[in-house]
Amino acid sequence: MIKGKYSTSETKRKSLFRDYPFFYEKFYLTVQKAIEEFFEKPFDTRFMSITEKENVLFFGDEYFVNKIPLSVNSDFTVRVSSDLVEYLLNSALGESDKKFNLKNLTDIEAKLIKSLTVYIYEKFKDLVPADPDTVQKNKGEDEYSITIFVRNSDEHVGKMIISIPEYMYLKQEEKKLKENFSIVDFKKAKTKLNVIVGKTRLELNEIKALEDGDLVVLEHSDINNMSVKMNDELIDFRINPNPSLIIKVDDNGGNIMEEENKTTSQNMWDSILVDVVAEFDNVKLTLGELKQISEGLVIDVGSVYENKINLKVENQVVATGELVIINDRYGVRIDNIKKQKETAKAHKKAVREDDAQPMPKQAKPAPQKAGKAPQGEGDENFDYSDFEIEDESI
Repeated sequence: MIKGKYSTSETKRKSLFRDYPFFYEKFYLTVQKAIEEFFEKPFDTRFMSITEKENVLFFGDEYFVNKIPLSVNSDFTVRVSSDLVEYLLNSALGESDKKFNLKNLTDIEAKLIKSLTVYIYEKFKDLVPADPDTVQKNKGEDEYSITIFVRNSDEHVGKMIISIPEYMYLKQEEKKLKENFSIVDFKKAKTKLNVIVGKTRLELNEIKALEDGDLVVLEHSDINNMSVKMNDELIDFRINPNPSLIIKVDDNGGNIMEEENKTTSQNMWDSILVDVVAEFDNVKLTLGELKQISEGLVIDVGSVYENKINLKVENQVVATGELVIINDRYGVRIDNIKKQKETAKAHKKAVREDDAQPMPKQAKPAPQKAGKAPQGEGDENFDYSDFEIEDESI
């Protein structure tokens, strides 16, 4: 269930959601049973929350607090709200004529409630490691609190908050819950993942000059291998290449971005090399296929090839296209320049907004032949500000 120490609050919150059954069974049900055993009568309780450190449920009440030391820097703490102390004492000793005041407990009353807290702690001693101080340094010094409400005839009568050090929570990894299901039960279930095909390095002027039909060869790719992105990690896997993707170099239907075809750079920015990554977004893979990937088996995922592939620079999509195979490398035949489309939309919007205003007469531009504008003239598909270029690229 839990794999090591958590480094961020967000990750810890997610793990608390995931491990709700552990807290429900190990803490809530155990505490409820302990209270009933101690007073030898049933109690109606509700499991209300699991939180890091303190939360709003702490406030607005006075508490009977018993801190049981576990080590130099950690305690097992039980807080019993004032109204719950009164209810428990009335249940055990009978109702008193005097107005209840938590600060004026008799020795017998205080000893009774303290004995209850110790009795509860005894139920959790198995979660305390032999050397708590050493474990705490390795697994963190955070604290978790479990809040339990006690009710009587559908009326709230008080609450109990049990706070434990983080290492007691993490020790549950040594006590894994019995699995009711196997991966085999869900091997046909699908999930969406990103698949990385490969990457290459291009100069900025080459990226700016991309057109539909161009073919970008991914120098850092292997037709027998891809990577899948899972939980921000890349996992390599072997794949059976699709023969239908193979094309002849002299029949590519477009311009191959090769070293010898590079145009002369006009300035230092044009010659900067950047990484261009080819990636399938939101590819549907079955859990059975993921299991094969984790086991290092060769898999045949034909559905991957049916998806459009994105070319990304600094995680920004610059073009989309279709996957092809050239010799022992993958390539991308471009069919959509993203920036070009966005520029066209912006231009159409500007034209619509200007239609309502009279336009001054302007001299008609001289007719030009269709084709690429000379470098340095006309609109560019991309600007340098579109990419966050790292220092090492300069």
